[in-house]
Amino acid sequence: MKLATILNSTKPIVQVSVKDTLQLADNQLVNKNYQYLRRKPNPDYLNGLINCPLRTCLIHNNSDRNFWVIKTKAKWETDLLETSYNRESGEVLGQAVYTTDDLKSGNNRKIKAVDRFTNYFNPLYKSRKVSLFFFTLTIANQSRITIAQTIDILQKRCKRNKINVKGYLWIIEVSPEGLHVHYHLVLATDRINLKGVSIPDYFKLDNVWGAITQVGFVRKNVKYYLSKYFKKNNYRILGKRSYGISIPKKVK
Repeated sequence: MKLATILNSTKPIVQVSVKDTLQLADNQLVNKNYQYLRRKPNPDYLNGLINCPLRTCLIHNNSDRNFWVIKTKAKWETDLLETSYNRESGEVLGQAVYTTDDLKSGNNRKIKAVDRFTNYFNPLYKSRKVSLFFFTLTIANQSRITIAQTIDILQKRCKRNKINVKGYLWIIEVSPEGLHVHYHLVLATDRINLKGVSIPDYFKLDNVWGAITQVGFVRKNVKYYLSKYFKKNNYRILGKRSYGISIPKKVK
């Protein structure tokens, strides 16, 4: 649809609370403002649904499905009117239609969760007050237990070994063909000195997960490291969360 048609439309444009973004363009400080235009169903949504078979022990009671339904295409698309203007003079520099969707919105929420986690723990990591362990849990649809049960087991193991768990962040990642599902998990604990020593067995999860797992230390730049793994996947499993986060509440 042409921009002129949108601007001359009799349908009211409703302001939405999208944070203005700043960028440097042609030596001008530019603000971008977004206004809601319309929401519409994606006609290709059903073609993007993939069935991922489950191992029997993951099928919950009162469920008539033995598979996960994976969403690879957005169900809803939203058109926003993007207006760029000079921050200082208020002069409108241009307008265009920006289309987003529910998959992009979900990914943005996941990115914000990664930012919250890294903003909290990165200073503690740099000051050597915490250790961060990075887990990869493969073949999630064939595993013995859920991610929540896995984290509970990790926390109990740490407690038995007098290690304080301070927080965690996990995401579920789906392969492009939708058949390989795995989790990435970061566990934050009080600082543990394991220099020259292998990671203790109580951090290893093959025996409880029921599939191959990996664990190692997060090293160097925490935010870059996590962004590499945690921000790249847009696919969703219907009825399941795509990420989980736990960080200490700020003391007022």
